[in-house]
Amino acid sequence: MTFRDLLYWPHLVCGVTAGILIFIMSVTGVLLTYERQMISWAEGDYDRSAPTDKKALSVDEILIKNQPSFGEKPLRSVKIENNPEAPLVVRGDDYYYINRYTGEILGNGPKGVKGFFSDMRSLHRWLLMEGESRGTARMFTGAANLMFLFIVLSGMYLWIPKVINKENIKKVIFFRKTKSSRARDFNWHNVMGIWSAIPLAVIIATATVFYYSWANNLVYTLAGEEPPVRGRGASDANAPTFDQFVPFESMFDKAETMRENWTTITMTYSKPTDENIRFSVDTGNGGEPHKKADLYLSRADGTTAKWEPYQDYSAGKQARFYIRFLHTGEAMGIIGQTIAGIVSLFAAFLVWTGLALAYRKYLKPVFKKKRTRVTT
Repeated sequence: MTFRDLLYWPHLVCGVTAGILIFIMSVTGVLLTYERQMISWAEGDYDRSAPTDKKALSVDEILIKNQPSFGEKPLRSVKIENNPEAPLVVRGDDYYYINRYTGEILGNGPKGVKGFFSDMRSLHRWLLMEGESRGTARMFTGAANLMFLFIVLSGMYLWIPKVINKENIKKVIFFRKTKSSRARDFNWHNVMGIWSAIPLAVIIATATVFYYSWANNLVYTLAGEEPPVRGRGASDANAPTFDQFVPFESMFDKAETMRENWTTITMTYSKPTDENIRFSVDTGNGGEPHKKADLYLSRADGTTAKWEPYQDYSAGKQARFYIRFLHTGEAMGIIGQTIAGIVSLFAAFLVWTGLALAYRKYLKPVFKKKRTRVTT
């Protein structure tokens, strides 16, 4: 048995076994490609012209005025954009888009668009399962993701022709006219596999970090750090509580001074046991990790407890944070997103053509023999 055979059969078995799940994750990956831009475009309906004769209300005034409308659940975040016409966005049990000059709640955001992307993300990660069933679905999608990684890595060798010459290379790196559907599928499978192999391997490998704790810990280990332990620290029941003395508005003002070219500032609503309040200062589009920074301000007097831009993160934390946005291509801007979307589309075709080739080669002859025997 040759080395090619040793790779081919596991490659085939993994493709047939996990093909449907890989196809679902690939198609949903395509649909999620421009999620951030589509939601931002839909939110444009909530922009209002900034009045020249009126001053914007403070964050505190807006929160106090609309407190009865926010529901019983604690608020989660407050976000402002560096655009006087953009609404203040408060996140609680729902999203609330609020006019910064009148304090009026304009609505709950583009629910249709957000709902669609939320469903696609749930299908992508958990096959639309809810509650405890998500853990089971995650086990299957995680395993399919690992199989897909093997398929791509082994394919890097299998998609190269056995005899390497100019004519054979052209057959597997360029689309060409074919005389049969089998030849077409073979051509598409090789061409799309070769051109998408490296970015696909990156996308799949980064997804592995989300599925498995050993992969997440490996990121920190390779960076020479101890992996963080989740849940470390005092429990809320035993932790002291801290009073709020400084207005949120003055804290936002301080956050604005940290970066002149900021685009959004998001305050994570603190719990009573939080001594400091976290402000995420972003100078990018929300998906570029190297353009983010965290500012922690004391609840008691508003002094800076910690200023931590991405460049000051430890190597392990930088890598882990970057991986989150490298998976979607956002870390490299719109070009990276587009590449991620295209190779996700290629991945869907890889599954389709791979299953079609396997059917024609191994199942179709069996069915044909059975029909011949019945006829005889």
